[in-house]
Amino acid sequence: MFFQHSLKPKELSKVITNVKECFFVISAKLETRNYHVAVYKYNGEYFILRDARIFEQVEGLCEERQGNEEELLPYIEEAMEDNLYSIVHENYVRLDLDILAHVDQPSKINAHYYEFIDV
Repeated sequence: MFFQHSLKPKELSKVITNVKECFFVISAKLETRNYHVAVYKYNGEYFILRDARIFEQVEGLCEERQGNEEELLPYIEEAMEDNLYSIVHENYVRLDLDILAHVDQPSKINAHYYEFIDV
């Protein structure tokens, strides 16, 4: 099962340190470009996922507060199997979140956070 929350970058930065497994997608319309990133955290490792299928799936789940993890995990697994990811250090993820926290118009930033819970 997953639970979805909409969080601000500063809140997200605090939350991700305390969980073993999570997934989040951030979209922002910045002055010079659009920013889209999907990040999967598992056992302290952060994976930047570069698979358009994930963004399409998340778009369809935006209204759901909770759901079956099978609506997301297969897409994450496919991206990993297809080598559509990069491993990044937690400090780089935090740096991006800190920068986004200082954007002049925070309403232009959408961060969807998914936490996976075993039931």
